[in-house]
Amino acid sequence: MLRTLIFVLMLPFSAHALELSMPVDLEQIAQNESPLTTIEMPVNVWDGSEVPNVKLTGAVTHTAFQSNVASKPDVVAAALLKQLIEQGYTLGLQCADQACGGYDFRFALPIMMPPAMYVDLGNYTFLSAYKGKGQAVWILVSRSLNNTHMQLTQVRPTGDIDVKFSALPIPKSPDQLLGQLAETGHFILSDLSFEAGSANLNDDTFPSLLTLAQFLGENLDQSVVLVGHTDSSGSPDKNLELSRQRAQAVRSMLLGQFPDITPERVAYKGIGYLAPVASNATAEGREMNRRVEVIIAPGK
Repeated sequence: MLRTLIFVLMLPFSAHALELSMPVDLEQIAQNESPLTTIEMPVNVWDGSEVPNVKLTGAVTHTAFQSNVASKPDVVAAALLKQLIEQGYTLGLQCADQACGGYDFRFALPIMMPPAMYVDLGNYTFLSAYKGKGQAVWILVSRSLNNTHMQLTQVRPTGDIDVKFSALPIPKSPDQLLGQLAETGHFILSDLSFEAGSANLNDDTFPSLLTLAQFLGENLDQSVVLVGHTDSSGSPDKNLELSRQRAQAVRSMLLGQFPDITPERVAYKGIGYLAPVASNATAEGREMNRRVEVIIAPGK
């Protein structure tokens, strides 16, 4: 059941509104706003040590809703996701309680304090979506105390602030690889180029792979993981497989050109479109998201 009342979320200093029809008689019970702040938006589930995220800066609104109808969280989330997509948003991440990471995932989020928001750690659904440069929304729905509880958090750019969609700096030169790997533990191989829907590399040699081979030659006890990414075009399953193929293609080229690197030191993995570094709403952003990153593997 959808309420006929339209909930209109107006952000400070914004001429735009998010209009949602609230399922199961959800009613707004609390809200707090900040005209300018930075929040961490989850882009993947708890990985055992952290919740991967991107940092977004802008006007942020947290809104809590409650209904005395005890509905399934995934049903409520599905109804809201459909409306978000109709308003031009792209799904970023969707998961449920234990698949998200249970306690660890929930406590990585800025959840409003009770009585505004209650979360049953075994019965919640999370989803995030984004639109344009720096616009994003995440929703957490939980069935707790025989009620349905929901928090909606939205962030929009404010004024002329240059909003960064990812906390990972985009390198301008492969020469930065050694320094950034040492500082952050990961590096985007930005000189690699993939066409949409393809895992084929568009060149025979890449300076970033030369520098990566240098790193592995100077750090013989260190292993790395190559992580493939896609833009959001296409189905999640196909994107996941394509991202894996991209990482595998880079690994094959690296090992083929530098046979002194033993294969067991270079793993590969694909995570699809779940960790964008730019908006998928533009051709330039989609091209940036079709990438492979190198991550220092944890020691054994």
